[in-house]
Amino acid sequence: MKTNFSRGIFYACIAAIWWGMPQPIFFNEIKFIPSLEVAMHRGIWSFFVLFLSLLFLNDIYDFFNLFKSLKNIIILTITSLLIATNWLGFIYSVSIDKVQDASLGYFLTPLISISLGYLILEESLNLRKILSVSLMLIACIILFATLNNFPYLALLIGTTWGIYGLLRKQIQVTPATGLLFESGLISLFALPYLIYLNYENVGYFNLNFSYISIMLFFTGIVTIIPLFFFNLGLRHTTLGLAGVLFYIAPSFHFITSIFILGEYMEVQKFIAFIIIWIAVCIFIYDAVKTSKLSRIKLDN
Repeated sequence: MKTNFSRGIFYACIAAIWWGMPQPIFFNEIKFIPSLEVAMHRGIWSFFVLFLSLLFLNDIYDFFNLFKSLKNIIILTITSLLIATNWLGFIYSVSIDKVQDASLGYFLTPLISISLGYLILEESLNLRKILSVSLMLIACIILFATLNNFPYLALLIGTTWGIYGLLRKQIQVTPATGLLFESGLISLFALPYLIYLNYENVGYFNLNFSYISIMLFFTGIVTIIPLFFFNLGLRHTTLGLAGVLFYIAPSFHFITSIFILGEYMEVQKFIAFIIIWIAVCIFIYDAVKTSKLSRIKLDN
């Protein structure tokens, strides 16, 4: 149990760090490509990479077993729509130099995940967790107060990802097979669209192995790595804890946007940043302590 819990935290952290730094830097390199076209390539190449991986590992039969359960099909169809919308929102925010707006959405995600975990999955909230959530809420209010426009991108990104995590928690499928279904469903719509773009000579992908084409292919790899580890982490931790660990991602978004992408950061955002990490430390401390108490009870 200790090993699984620790692994869950480790996997969730890998996903969050990857989302926080390598991914926005990568998509900043191809921000001149229309967001919808990039999102469609993410779906197709994610499916391609996952399919070959499962075929090589001889785990492709697990994918076909998904179709034995109507519940799996319905939930994964919904999560496919949610993840595609989330991708589009994130890519669009990067393309218009609004990485910090995207990070605000991911700052909202843990609050949504904790709320859904409490209301639907009946995950407990003690005084330390309530204190942590209260600090997160204060920080988010400070962050939203710095915006000049309605934060539609932040709300879109945060809501779709929070609900995605909740639904994936409802089914017992391996991360790779679930992601293969999602990316495969997206590909059914993406492929005709990309064929049409190439037919009209307005698409950016071609088969001459140009720099742009190679970058579009790598959208699949860049996408799959963090999603795989996030879903793996969900299997060994609570939705609430996975959500809190997700704060690593927007924290790295802020660091990346300032020191690498050259965006400006107001003093209020620094204050909110500090408050959030105090809240994260409280939540993680509570989760570790609760886990230790549970193991002591089991041992006795």
